[in-house]
Amino acid sequence: MSGHADTTTADGPPLSPAGRRTFDRVPGPLWVLAALLILAQIVLTLAAVFGGGDEPGGDKPGAAVPSDHVRITYIVTGDRPSADVHYTTPRGDESHEATVLPFKATFTFDREEHVALLVSNRSEHGAGNIMCTILADGVVVQQAKASGEYANADCNGTAGEDKPLPGVPVPSLTPGAAPLPPESRLKTVVPVKDYPGRGSPVIGRVTDTDAHLSYAELGGKWNRSRPTDPMLAGWNREQTFDSEAKWAAQIDSGLVDGDALDQATGADRLRKVAGFEQDDRRKYAYVDGETTIRDIASQPLKVGGHDAWVLVSEMHFRKYGVKSTMDLSAVVVVDTGRPRPSVLWIALPETEKKLWPDINTMIDSLRVT
Repeated sequence: MSGHADTTTADGPPLSPAGRRTFDRVPGPLWVLAALLILAQIVLTLAAVFGGGDEPGGDKPGAAVPSDHVRITYIVTGDRPSADVHYTTPRGDESHEATVLPFKATFTFDREEHVALLVSNRSEHGAGNIMCTILADGVVVQQAKASGEYANADCNGTAGEDKPLPGVPVPSLTPGAAPLPPESRLKTVVPVKDYPGRGSPVIGRVTDTDAHLSYAELGGKWNRSRPTDPMLAGWNREQTFDSEAKWAAQIDSGLVDGDALDQATGADRLRKVAGFEQDDRRKYAYVDGETTIRDIASQPLKVGGHDAWVLVSEMHFRKYGVKSTMDLSAVVVVDTGRPRPSVLWIALPETEKKLWPDINTMIDSLRVT
């Protein structure tokens, strides 16, 4: 047969003769354009059905997703170096004494959980100003201030339920007092310097029979050396003088604490023990958590043929009513050949710099008995 065969659509029945004539007159490019428009309509319809679009009630792009959790931030500020802090956490309550200010801690709470922050001024710092603040997702929702020697500031509320305090900014995290120098611990050998000056006169010798040590007894400002109860004082012998009404210089001797020996092994055992003893002095003779140690000398010694190690450190601190803010603290650990090494400790405040040569005198005078 000649001429055109019956024309059909892609998925439909044959066209009538009139339909074939109409179909044949439509240019090919228009059929391509029509197909593309149909495909685009199908894609838009599917997106509207399955994608949710921007219809009312749907989450807008970038909108915050509702959560059952609240980020709670506790902030403590004040004009004293430290404060006692007590607060709730998702795991329970926590208490910290002598917390250096400013203090900040953040936790994630479930909504409707109780949150609380209590801060107490430390009376040894004298009357001061303290403030507690609670943030919920970065916004201030609770704040309280107090003043006085025994001041207490109390903040508490409910996570996710407390309303923002209008016009109350997040407190500036400035130190409660001029910051102490940063911690600095020596890992290398640095010799002890010879401090200039004459220092105190030597008026005799002290023998610590339990520690098996002998050393100089100093005169001048120093009181006479005396025995002490190691169960109460931690030392066998002590010599002191008051540098201020609330502060004193000290020379003490005794046996190394047994806990130090548990942590000190190896070839540099005595160096480790000296570091432990210096940390122990910070804990018991100063305010732990408010005192920074800066080692300035660390070296091995021989004391009558016995191995020893000396560690000299600056103890930086603040104590209400005390003018001095730094002691020069020297620890000498001696292996006397007994199961427990012995230790000599000398502490002289910066207000008595002219007596710092006493540290050289005591180190040079040390003997094993």
